[in-house]
This record gives sequence, C-alpha cells and structure tokens, in this order.
Amino acid sequence: MHTANLFSYNTPFLKDVPARAYQKKGDIDQAIAEYERLITFDPESKNRYLIHPKYHYRLAKLYQEKGLQTKAIKQYEKFLALWKDADPGMAEVEDARKRLAGLKGR
Repeated sequence: MHTANLFSYNTPFLKDVPARAYQKKGDIDQAIAEYERLITFDPESKNRYLIHPKYHYRLAKLYQEKGLQTKAIKQYEKFLALWKDADPGMAEVEDARKRLAGLKGR
C-alpha cells in the first residue's frame, strides 16, 4: 500500500465512536468489549488499521471503573510506553500517570 493511501485508509483515525457511545449510555461492559476488539490484532482480518494509543488509555479507565486493577495497570503502562515522547503537559498522559501511580499505591 502506498504512503498516500495509508492516510486515507486510516481516516478518520479514531474509530472508537461505538465504544464511546456505549460508555455514554452506561454500558461499560460493551464499551470494554469494543475497545478490546479495537486493540486486538486479528491476523485473519484484512483490516490493517492503526491502533491509536488513546484506545489503551480509554480502556484502562473503563477497567479501573469496573475494578479490574491489573488490566487497568497494563493498559495505562501500554499507553504511557507508546506516548513516552508526548509533549509535556498532555492531559491524557498526565492523567494516566496519576491514575497508574494511584493503582500501584505510589
């Protein structure tokens, strides 16, 4: 696939509208299932969309809300590893650091 085609293939970049809608409706389990689908690579699928780091952050928050601490920690760590070079002061990064520290008891 040519570089120019990659841009249009991955636009809109954020494809988590259903997950955010489930969350807004209060259906946390369905939102979690949708985010898990979005971050899981399926070698049988022909789709090769980029996985946005924000999916890991949003999934971590949902896990935390459900009391699934181990899963939340894993997703916060993945998000922070992917965005380790993000601009200082980004709201999601700062929030993820604080939440992760809270979960780890620091």
